[in-house]
Amino acid sequence: MRTTEYPSNQNFTVEGVKHINVADAFEDLQNGEAVMIDVREMEEVQIESFQHERVLNHPMSVIMDRLPYIAKDQSIIVACTSGIRSVKIANLLQYQGFPDVSNLDGGLVAWRKNKLPTLSILPETGCGCHSGDKKPELAIKNPVSKAAYAGNIDFKNVTRI
Repeated sequence: MRTTEYPSNQNFTVEGVKHINVADAFEDLQNGEAVMIDVREMEEVQIESFQHERVLNHPMSVIMDRLPYIAKDQSIIVACTSGIRSVKIANLLQYQGFPDVSNLDGGLVAWRKNKLPTLSILPETGCGCHSGDKKPELAIKNPVSKAAYAGNIDFKNVTRI
């Protein structure tokens, strides 16, 4: 992974955490060289998410419970909305002995700005509060993710990427 010591798309960082720009992160995902862990909560993921098969959702609120199910022998890119929560979790993963961890510089905001693939219920323009035909109650229904979020999945049987 091509990483830097300091982010360019966000102001917040933690000393010792590496950062990767969205173009390099997408390339690493495409080439199977990394896996991305989205640490946003399920409600956020249902509204808008990274569209890639190598993105896993392990919300920040349950990340400590999920550590045994994250392989240490892979490159990990940690992501959130803007890079603030993910830089904290990248630091945590490093502290927990994960050797190859980086923060997605600028998070989903930078990913979207670079026109990389997302799944979203948000309209292309405007805030979507009361306009268009997409409404928050039409959020993507993902029973596996909802079950995982509720703690109803046995992660011992989940195949690692």
